[in-house]
Amino acid sequence: MQLSRRRVLQGVGAGVAVGLLGAPASAAETDTDRERMFVHPQTGLLDELGELVDVVEAVGGTPVLEYDNFEFVVAEVPADARTDLLEDRRVASVEDDEETGIPSDWSPSLSDILDPGGESDCSAHPNQRSSWGLERIGADAVEPDGTGVDVGVLDTGIESDHCSVSVAGGRNFTSDGPPGDYEDRHGHGTHVAGVAGAVDNDIGVVGAAPGANLHAVKVLGDDGSGRYSELVAGIDWCLSNDVEVISMSLGGEAESDAVDRAIEEAHSAGHLLLCAAGNEGNDGDGSCEAETMTYPATHPDVVAVTAMNEDDTLASYSSVGAAVDLLAPGTDVVSTTVDNEYAEASGTSVATPFVAGVAALLWQTRDEEGPGPNESVREILAETAEPVLETCEEGDGLVDARAAVGDDRATDGDDRDGNPGDESAVGGLAGSLLERVASAFGRVVDLVAGVLERLRGLFR
Repeated sequence: MQLSRRRVLQGVGAGVAVGLLGAPASAAETDTDRERMFVHPQTGLLDELGELVDVVEAVGGTPVLEYDNFEFVVAEVPADARTDLLEDRRVASVEDDEETGIPSDWSPSLSDILDPGGESDCSAHPNQRSSWGLERIGADAVEPDGTGVDVGVLDTGIESDHCSVSVAGGRNFTSDGPPGDYEDRHGHGTHVAGVAGAVDNDIGVVGAAPGANLHAVKVLGDDGSGRYSELVAGIDWCLSNDVEVISMSLGGEAESDAVDRAIEEAHSAGHLLLCAAGNEGNDGDGSCEAETMTYPATHPDVVAVTAMNEDDTLASYSSVGAAVDLLAPGTDVVSTTVDNEYAEASGTSVATPFVAGVAALLWQTRDEEGPGPNESVREILAETAEPVLETCEEGDGLVDARAAVGDDRATDGDDRDGNPGDESAVGGLAGSLLERVASAFGRVVDLVAGVLERLRGLFR
């Protein structure tokens, strides 16, 4: 079913049209007797999305958000109209727009690496240093730096004028500012961005992929909270803008069909999605039976990341569960924060961008432009991970940048013209062809030898 955005924009008033183009969801009416929900269309019964908007409006609802890549809408609907919506044969289902966000107790401490007597400009920033986490995973010892790879940081935004962070662009999907205002006024998003890709400019800190293009996709407000509809909008934006790596340091309690659909569409289109496992804690006994992970880290198309301490032990705050994929440094990591400063913070939120950065390094080595090799990159990350805990709590183990980038499969990609990406790839292809020719020749020799042996037997 191909639904038309043009019909939606023609069929609603100007105020709603702004919402449908991605304006803050809370801009719509939010009376206590109205509920905010996803409305999913019945496949095959609608020719265009405008008909679904008509259904919503017919029960007194107000559409507030529509997406480029997904066929459902978000609407404010009178509480007593939910049943009316479900009784319409053109509506497949409705679901509440649940909350997501970062842990309420996230409490970074400002680092003392800045000269307290210096000015607020970059001259006061110290010589660049690597975090213990960066060194532990070997990201400071590899040649690729993520150049040309787009990383979407779905969070509270990124401070665009920080001396150690370069922001390639972004979009705001919250009510805290207009769509073009993706500035971080919380600190969490800027800290996450620094871990993933703080620039290599000899000052402050450096990220796992300092050459990557960081995109500030603001799906959490200035208080660190958000809704699933805003998260879906962020994934939708990454899909439309070919952002290869999607990093989500957030989580919610409830599962969502709409978020599932967004994740699955992005994964199918070749994007790699990563998410913090959660900070709900663990028993520390090597067991994953507790299943303390938050959503959407539990989705199978998402790389779920949990956190370890500097002494290679599992962090006590780390969520665990069967869906954990990788372990990464997460405790007392110094990174960028708002007001052009640096802070030390902990959490699976901090661990996730380490893996996102290493994924960007791998993407660069494959020399493929845009989304596509997500499955290959995910497989390499998993199979080159370093076992540390030797329990299910770590998934496949600690992400290892050196092993991942050094894996033979890391350069198996094709360039944008569909040809081997570089000389090493050409050499690899030639070598592979030679091996196949040699193998075939060997089989022929063996066959001839067998025939001769049988002939000798006839004349003995």
